[in-house]
Amino acid sequence: MQEYVDHDLDRYIARVILGDPGVRPFTSSMTEAWRLVRHMIKKHYVELKLDMYLGVSGEQWVASFYSPSHCARFEGRGPSASLAICRAAKEAYTNLTG
Repeated sequence: MQEYVDHDLDRYIARVILGDPGVRPFTSSMTEAWRLVRHMIKKHYVELKLDMYLGVSGEQWVASFYSPSHCARFEGRGPSASLAICRAAKEAYTNLTG
């Protein structure tokens, strides 16, 4: 199984979204990605939808955070569920706080 990592996104999540000086492997660890999901739900009142598509081009994960108060959905895609979640969280955070 191939591991997909985005160290820049890991740092962004730790410092900007979570306000944590330590960097964790959010993009490559479902345990850490769920820590991020719980934070997003609790702090930004969003809902998570996670889908996986399997086809001739391989698997593609699609994660989206939906904000009922903003009537908006923020999506991230990737070859792993944790990476898709992290991309969606960055998109949601940027749009909900910016």
